[in-house]
Amino acid sequence: MSAQNLQPAAAFTWYAHPAGERTGPAVLGLVIVAALAAAVWTMVHSVTGAAVTAIVMVAALNRFYFRSRFEIDSDGITARFPLRTQRLRWSETRRFVVDDHGGYLSSRSKRSRLDAWQGLHILFGRQRTAVIERIQAHLAKGS
Repeated sequence: MSAQNLQPAAAFTWYAHPAGERTGPAVLGLVIVAALAAAVWTMVHSVTGAAVTAIVMVAALNRFYFRSRFEIDSDGITARFPLRTQRLRWSETRRFVVDDHGGYLSSRSKRSRLDAWQGLHILFGRQRTAVIERIQAHLAKGS
């Protein structure tokens, strides 16, 4: 299906759960979290300290360990992560970059050090081709 054949106005929703899609790295990450928590317990002899360490580590990795929801509509794209929601309108989107597991939508036309704070990183989950085609269709419509 090409980007020209898609109806950009149609809403499209998908989910991404990297830990569920890549169990090897997920297990390795949990082993590392457990090892760090054990190290804290060994150093300070505090179950609370070990628990806080594990909770902080998992919270820091929330986008990997917990499912995220994404929705493309006629106005923009919304990402609902476990700890926050982000929205970027098509009228603000200047750049779309694709990597192995997701993409990055930016309000800047050129790469910048501010990208991490002003753009939106999305995960494709198991919908890679469909997501890329829909985003490209919306961006082509706006140009």
